[in-house]
Amino acid sequence: MESCRGLALCAVAAALLLSARGQGPPPPRRDRDLGPPGGGGASREKELIEALQEVLEKLKSKRVPHYEKKFGQVPMCDAGEQCAVRKGARIGKLCDCPRGTSCNSFLLKCL
Repeated sequence: MESCRGLALCAVAAALLLSARGQGPPPPRRDRDLGPPGGGGASREKELIEALQEVLEKLKSKRVPHYEKKFGQVPMCDAGEQCAVRKGARIGKLCDCPRGTSCNSFLLKCL
C-alpha cells in the first residue's frame, strides 16, 4: 500500500516538473518605445523635450503674482472689456474697471 502511494507521489512530482520545464523564461520587456528601431528615437525624444519646455514656459507666464493671491486683488481691465461672468444667479468678478467706469451688471462690461 505504501509503495503505491510513493509511486503515485513520484508520478505527480514528475508530471509537475515536466509541465513547468516546458514553459521557459518570459519574453524580455521593453521599457520604452520611442520610435522605430535604428536611431530614430533620439530625434523623437528631443521633440518631446522641446514641446514639454514650451508647455512649462506657458504655465510659468500664467501664474498669478503672490500679492494678488494674498490680498484678493484682481487685475485691471480696460474700458469696454468684459469685467464679470454670470453663473446662474451669481456674478464673478474677473477684473477691476478703471476710474470713471464701473462694471455694468447687465452687459458685464466696464462702461
